[in-house]
Amino acid sequence: MKRTMALFLSLLLLLLTACGGPAYQAEELKFKPRRKKQKVSKEEMKKLAELEKAGKLKAVITQNIDNLHQMAGSRKVLELHGSVYRNYCMRCGKFYDFSYVKNSTGVPYCECGGVVKPDVVLYEEMLDSTTLAESVDAISRAQVLIIGGTSLAVYPAASLIDYFRGEAIVVINKAPTPRDRSADLLIKDPIGQVFSQIRTEGE
Repeated sequence: MKRTMALFLSLLLLLLTACGGPAYQAEELKFKPRRKKQKVSKEEMKKLAELEKAGKLKAVITQNIDNLHQMAGSRKVLELHGSVYRNYCMRCGKFYDFSYVKNSTGVPYCECGGVVKPDVVLYEEMLDSTTLAESVDAISRAQVLIIGGTSLAVYPAASLIDYFRGEAIVVINKAPTPRDRSADLLIKDPIGQVFSQIRTEGE
């Protein structure tokens, strides 16, 4: 029987920096490119999409807000912190795409005069209840839970692991995490390096 997996990539700053995604400054609503060297490429992320297409991966749960998983081909992506690719007027609710906000000078405004805000969770804001419920469901149903590229220091995301009731937990992280001792498989290598070695049937 094929194993199902819920892939848990939690640390927001790590993955945004590693993947070269946009940096978001809430106080000014401005974006600037990351200068860090990439560690997880789009090609390596495509491996996750391939596993999903093969029926072996059921969900990617992430705090990334940069849409990288979707651009790599993943379909079931649960974004705990939202996405900068979805932007809404705080007054009338009109939708604006990423380019509108990126190309705005200063705070972006809607034609109605309202502020356009990225659909992301800011400091002290609550996580979206629907996304949170779907994440708990995916983790509780998974037979194998892969935790990758995170120090597991960011809450409440890190606490979602406690809902896992499956057979095995795999931790992939170069630095130590609080879950290392309880992992059934511990891989202390950079997540990009591990992803590049993923093979699906037929390769």
